[in-house]
Amino acid sequence: MSVNLLVALFAFAAAGQTEQPKSQPGSSSSLVAQAQALLSAGRIDAAIEMLRSLPNSSSTDTTVSHLLGWAYYQKSDYSRAIEHLSIAVRQGPEDSLQYRQGVQMLGLSQYLLGHLKEAIPFLEQIGNWSPNNVEIAYVLGLSYIQTQNPNKAREAFARMFSIQPNSAPAYLINAQMLIRQRFEEFAEKELQKALELDPQLPQANFSLGELAIFHANIERGIELLQKEIAVNPAFGMAYYRLGEAYTRQLKWDEAVTPLQKSIWLNPSFSGPYIVLGKVHLKKGDLSNAEVILRRALKMDPNNVSGHHLLAQVLQQANRLEEAKKEFELAERLRTTSDKDR
Repeated sequence: MSVNLLVALFAFAAAGQTEQPKSQPGSSSSLVAQAQALLSAGRIDAAIEMLRSLPNSSSTDTTVSHLLGWAYYQKSDYSRAIEHLSIAVRQGPEDSLQYRQGVQMLGLSQYLLGHLKEAIPFLEQIGNWSPNNVEIAYVLGLSYIQTQNPNKAREAFARMFSIQPNSAPAYLINAQMLIRQRFEEFAEKELQKALELDPQLPQANFSLGELAIFHANIERGIELLQKEIAVNPAFGMAYYRLGEAYTRQLKWDEAVTPLQKSIWLNPSFSGPYIVLGKVHLKKGDLSNAEVILRRALKMDPNNVSGHHLLAQVLQQANRLEEAKKEFELAERLRTTSDKDR
């Protein structure tokens, strides 16, 4: 989940909800109310200037700290946001809306700065207040993963998906999140536990198979993908990965059938088309290779591998000008992709 999306998801933490002090003409409270109006209007720098002009001894110190924290939070200056919000949360009454807003912004600010251990206590508080808040459960789960606490991560994701934390699906979902965060060793243990609880659980063998292939254990990966297909025969991705695994062993004939099945199950996904095009190329069937690859590129016109394979097909067919254009296009796409990373 991107930083901008996270900020948007948690904008409710402050926007339009800060408790307003009672205003008296010329009082500090009146200036605080004006600063809050500036913040609500998006005039963040002007609000900060006004708030900083207030004396430190003001009776509205807690609200001033809260609003300064909110302002810096909106500017994505999370270090300064934490500085001011920490004061507000430490001094404010825990039963107030302002306190909860401060905790929310503190948790997310710490998370976005990568201070995950510091973020977790705040995120846990928010989760206790809002047990059905899936965004908080997700961020908390990721924080537990990054601090190498897979058991707590599973609890967070189980709450997010409304399932029991010790159920087979909870272990599977946690494993998928762990894989995404590149904690494969923890993920493998979660998947094994999921299958221990439910040997017929869909996608568990598939994920184990992908891990095995990732670690270059192709035979083991193929065995696990075949197990997945036995319990989940309508899962197109399993056939796709199986066909791809056969190509890594240069078993071109064995790769054809699972790739075809994957296409028939999910005709709008370009992946198996491209691998099947490669298989036809390696088998010397240039006509079928071109047809399959052009179909894939209609679905995924910016696929570097697809264009490169098509260029090879055209080159072998002695259509050199067309091949040159495809090679050039593949290189442009690769360069653009590298720049975007």
